Amino acid sequence: MNKEKLKVKIFLILSLVFAILTLIGGYLVITHKLDNAGYSVIPMLFTLTFSILYRNSKKDKE
Repeated sequence: MNKEKLKVKIFLILSLVFAILTLIGGYLVITHKLDNAGYSVIPMLFTLTFSILYRNSKKDKE
């Protein structure tokens, strides 16, 4: 497996992991288990970042 394919897969996996963390953080904030909205906002920023990197890497690969 070459570097470009590996990079695309890593970006996709990290994007999915942070999306799941965002949903969990949102659930905890909505149910008042946590009072800080940063638990869902910060993972969402990483989700957006890795999604953009994934999309750009996939486009460059083609």
